[in-house]
Amino acid sequence: VPDRGWTRIMESFSGAWQKNVVVDRQTALSYHAVFSCMTLIASDIAKLRVKLVKQDRDGIWSEVTNAAYSPILQKPNHFQTRNQFWETWVLSKLSRGNTYALKQRDNRGNVVALFIIDADRCKPLISPSGEVFYELQTDNLAGITEAAIIVPASEIIHDRFNCLFHPLVGLSPIFACGLAAMQGNRIQTNSTNFFSN
Repeated sequence: VPDRGWTRIMESFSGAWQKNVVVDRQTALSYHAVFSCMTLIASDIAKLRVKLVKQDRDGIWSEVTNAAYSPILQKPNHFQTRNQFWETWVLSKLSRGNTYALKQRDNRGNVVALFIIDADRCKPLISPSGEVFYELQTDNLAGITEAAIIVPASEIIHDRFNCLFHPLVGLSPIFACGLAAMQGNRIQTNSTNFFSN
């Protein structure tokens, strides 16, 4: 394909695609151990209290309140509580390797809401001059009604997991545990079929 560059084949181990060993993300996520680990990690992190802090002249950090920032830490958007927001953040990072949070600003430029964008609906782009942009697809909850829009990196908080192959593309832990999850699912399926007989 012209102007697209080289494509990469993501394999669970070297030669997996030649042996027809496919790690299906949905199947791996449905494995009980993966599901439990992700749920526990996300719910525990979501319980932590987020604090707005400021450093004084002596280098000491103290908790503060600010009319422009404090409300968004308590209620990030119109449909999620603080805990639900952070849980969604961590689940996206664990399952996709990336979390994309879109900022909504008021007329003064202050951030008044944050929306977690589905990682499958967001794509990092790099301009010829090296500037980073993000292509976002329709997301009614976040107020994106167009089929696709491009926003500058200043309007997205991009939290990435291990960037082993590209500095803007995080890699999910499913990359490492996918084969074990697929094996576990097959064992359970075979056991179910055996005992069904």
